[in-house]
Amino acid sequence: MFWRLRDGAVPIFFLVLFGLWTAAVYFPLFYSLSFPNHDIQHLVGALEGRESARKELSSFVQNTIDSSGRLNHAIRMAAYYGASAEYKFRQSHTSKETEYAYLAWFEKRPKPVIFVVRLSEIDGSLLRFNMREGEPLGLARVLILPPLAFSFCLYWFRRKHASSGKKLLTNAQIGN
Repeated sequence: MFWRLRDGAVPIFFLVLFGLWTAAVYFPLFYSLSFPNHDIQHLVGALEGRESARKELSSFVQNTIDSSGRLNHAIRMAAYYGASAEYKFRQSHTSKETEYAYLAWFEKRPKPVIFVVRLSEIDGSLLRFNMREGEPLGLARVLILPPLAFSFCLYWFRRKHASSGKKLLTNAQIGN
């Protein structure tokens, strides 16, 4: 048996789907602005020279400063949070990943770069940092595609409801 959708249900379905996708992309960013990760903030502060780097981060900070210079300014553009749990015979392991992407200006770089910092925690204790340069087009695709699809579906939904309203008016006028 096949389930047939009404013409008006398809835009509503896609509107809800793309609305959830947009929320899934932007909610972590707003959450990270409200409740920032203190370890990543400390790393960025050390790169800017506002704080002294902790012992385990000093090599990362020094290598970055040697290659690109001090961090002049950083604007958080995206955030990602991930968690997993693994259960094996009589053992359980949990891991959490936090990743922030910044639009960053370094002293030795003429243009701003996408600076990505990833923090991995295993069983709540072991911290592992990974810093890399991100792809501007990848970040733009992640940030622009969901609201673009959502706005198209919103337009489609409003257009469908406006045309169905005109049909109702036309049918009501014919009946009079």
